[in-house]
Amino acid sequence: MENNLEILLSGKHFKKLYEKKYFPIFKKYDITKIEIEILLFLQHNRSYDTARDIVELKSYTKSHVSKAIDSLIKNGYLIGKLDEHDRRSIHLEIPPRAQPIVQEALQLRNSLLDILFKNMSNEEKLFLDQIARKIDCNIKEALENEKIN
Repeated sequence: MENNLEILLSGKHFKKLYEKKYFPIFKKYDITKIEIEILLFLQHNRSYDTARDIVELKSYTKSHVSKAIDSLIKNGYLIGKLDEHDRRSIHLEIPPRAQPIVQEALQLRNSLLDILFKNMSNEEKLFLDQIARKIDCNIKEALENEKIN
């Protein structure tokens, strides 16, 4: 079990499957993995629409997010709007031009989830979610403790 858990946590097999599934979108739209992830994040989290939100909630580096957002804006797949109350904050919006990418990515994500949860009951999915949350909390707690020590 220990070896299987380590492999699962490393994400090695998932990363391979993800790359294989999403490759057509990467190629078709000349877009990167992080750019797709940012578009999907913004699609699902309308109230978290700044680069800071993406960095904090997705745990990406500021430089990667900044570079990806610049590319998405340059290609017309994102629009940045200044915050009325805080000129330092830019709110990101997905324009109609990017909707085909988002829709294709959502379809691929759903097919990927179908593969991941094949032959699993709803109870097993719920149990897996509970275990994943506990593992994530344990990892975050350990990282916080490392900062202190």
